[in-house]
This record gives sequence, structure tokens and C-alpha cells, in this order.
Amino acid sequence: MCFPNRASRNSENPFAFGSLILPLRGAYLMTPGNSQSSPPNRPRRGGRKPGPAEQKQRHVVSVRLTDAEHARLNQEAEQFNRSQGEVLRAVWLNQNTATKLPAPRTPEQARELAQLAGMAANLNQLTKQGHQGQDIRSAVVTVLRQMHALLNSLAPDAT
Repeated sequence: MCFPNRASRNSENPFAFGSLILPLRGAYLMTPGNSQSSPPNRPRRGGRKPGPAEQKQRHVVSVRLTDAEHARLNQEAEQFNRSQGEVLRAVWLNQNTATKLPAPRTPEQARELAQLAGMAANLNQLTKQGHQGQDIRSAVVTVLRQMHALLNSLAPDAT
């Protein structure tokens, strides 16, 4: 390739390297009349879509409490694993916090639920063995009795 006036082009174009000349394009380059040094802002994509506008909590209300009231609010918020605002909102909406918000599980209840999940897995394995033609009646009866006793201890009023 032959470039006539290569010397003059190199002095005009700061991006000319030897015989390779890079064209000056776009608004991304700093020029004396253009102070823009980055591409124009584009809206970002992705992320969580905003919810309905009527459900957005935009207003803040400040409430003064005594030390005793604040201690009670903190106690209820910790007891039900909720924020102070959620507890106040539940009361304001005429909802009894103790009946609407379930109490968190105790460590004993968590262990019993894990044991129940293990028994369910055992029952699934026994079902698979039954489909393969093995005699599993006594094992199934044992697992079902254990599950029934455990369910009664978790929720005695459900039966």
C-alpha cells in the first residue's frame, strides 16, 4: 500500500503508527471542542424489576417512645424475628402480633423437623425397594409409626 503524504497524515493524526493509520471516529475521543471522555450513559439492564407502585413504602414516620415502650418493641421484634417497623405495622393494622406472626422454631423443633425429613427419605427408599419387588411391609410400618409419633409431638392439635 502506498500512502501519499504519509508524513503530513502522521502529524495530523496522533493515532498513526508507522504505515498504519487509525481513523478518528465517534464521540469517545477527546477533542478540543468535545470534553466528553466516555460513551454516553445507557440504561442498565438486568436486576430485579420494580414492584407495583402502590406497594412501595415511601413514607417515613417518626415515633417517640419511652424506655419501657422501646424495650417492649425490641423484645417483640426479636421474639418474632421481625423488624420494629413490621411489628408496629401489624399492630396498627389491627393484627395481633402473637397470633399473626409465628414464633421461631426452638432448637428441639428444628432437630425434630430434620429427623422427620430423614424419615421421609427412608420412606422414599423403601418405596423404591417395594417397586423392585422386595418385601418391605414391616420396615414401612415401623417408619410410619415413628413418623406419626414425631408429627404428634410437633403438632399435637393437628390430629
